[in-house]
Amino acid sequence: MKKVIYLLNPKSSDGRALESWQKAREKFHGLPEHPHLITEIANVQDFIEKERPDIIAIGGGDGTINKVCQAVLSSKTKPCLSILPLGTGNALSFCLGVETLEKAIFVLEKQPKSITIDIMHTNIPEFPLGVFNISVGFDARIVFNRVNYRYIGLKSYIFSGIRSFFGHPEREITFTIDKKVTLKATASSLVVANSPVLGQNLLISPRARLNDGLLDCTLFSTKYAYMQNLRLRGFKHPFYTELGKVHFKASHLSIQGEPYVQIDGDPVVRQEGIEVSVLPSKITFLRNFDDHIEQNYKSFVV
Repeated sequence: MKKVIYLLNPKSSDGRALESWQKAREKFHGLPEHPHLITEIANVQDFIEKERPDIIAIGGGDGTINKVCQAVLSSKTKPCLSILPLGTGNALSFCLGVETLEKAIFVLEKQPKSITIDIMHTNIPEFPLGVFNISVGFDARIVFNRVNYRYIGLKSYIFSGIRSFFGHPEREITFTIDKKVTLKATASSLVVANSPVLGQNLLISPRARLNDGLLDCTLFSTKYAYMQNLRLRGFKHPFYTELGKVHFKASHLSIQGEPYVQIDGDPVVRQEGIEVSVLPSKITFLRNFDDHIEQNYKSFVV
């Protein structure tokens, strides 16, 4: 029998995660009544090394997953991670085919597959790792406004997007690719992705893959080009276009000129610039069967 510990962030989903957990227990009796609350654990790495679990089931959103990944990467114990999507965005859960609690519990109980994914490393002390997405500029400003103005729920991204659209200027961004080529561009956003999906099934970087050993980068020339790029799977976006976007891949990236940064949904204002590099094949997650996640991500579905 494998040892499973359950970590829950009660602050996830704008403070509703604990309530959601109790409701889930009424349907999924295998969930413990009292999971370990990550907010009450002084040092997650020490906790993991003491418990020595085979699997950590994470109840929370993308920020909680980031925190646990940081602890696992630094720990001598290397458990497999499983996601119980109880956050607001739950981006990684869509890529792993566990975007609902029903699918997540099935995967946790049956453990059909696993995948070892790349991790993004940064020079930002507060957030040294990115699991699925790092961005600068307009995209990061939306996250900054959402957190700092305390908008609640999914609609918060709409309000933050409108506020940022009118308040965020395009700046000259300087980025150096693989320490060899330096480019400058007056642009809206530079999105560095490890997965194609952001937020609740929202596509932004369809060419990104979790385990290709590369950073998938998209430079958006204007805020309008960024807004045109947002689309849901299954929804035909009439204004979608590749105009105003530049795609490239890299193993290392230096970025200067844009102070607004977000890492897995957590905002940072940093004047010194950032560096991002890829750490191939570092963290292992349980995932669903191939036909649930190894799909051809499309710009839209007709």
